[in-house]
Amino acid sequence: MKGVILINKYKRRRSLNKAKQWLVFTGYVAFAWSMLFGLIHIYWAAGGTIGFEGRKMSEVLFMINLLAIVLCFLAAFIALALVQAWGQNIPKWILFTSTWTACVVLTLRGGVGITQSMLQPETPPLLFIIVEPYFLLGGILFGLSAFLYFSSNTNMKKQRREKI
Repeated sequence: MKGVILINKYKRRRSLNKAKQWLVFTGYVAFAWSMLFGLIHIYWAAGGTIGFEGRKMSEVLFMINLLAIVLCFLAAFIALALVQAWGQNIPKWILFTSTWTACVVLTLRGGVGITQSMLQPETPPLLFIIVEPYFLLGGILFGLSAFLYFSSNTNMKKQRREKI
């Protein structure tokens, strides 16, 4: 009987390690995703025209772009907080809620954008091939990070209860 309990504890520790490893991987990839997207928005705010087919950005789009820069760097901070030791100082519900919010917003934006691009007769290739799936990728990364963050924290709580 004692051997069975040890095997179960060994399996739980092993799955926790895998969950933590995947969390670290997806957290850093989500961080890189956010930083890259933020840098692209900085390029556009500085007057870059790649992706705009040579057109200039309107004032409204410029303001939206500035907001997107702030949100990208906030998302990068959140992604790092999930995997860094200093992130443990932030309440878990804030990290969890903000990560799921990023997941939902990015997934909806990417999904609606892809659908809209497919319904238009003349879709700019850059939007359909790169930008819209990039939103969807961000949603998947933040959703996976939130799921792994929740499951690894739940597993740690279970292990602490079993030790008592």
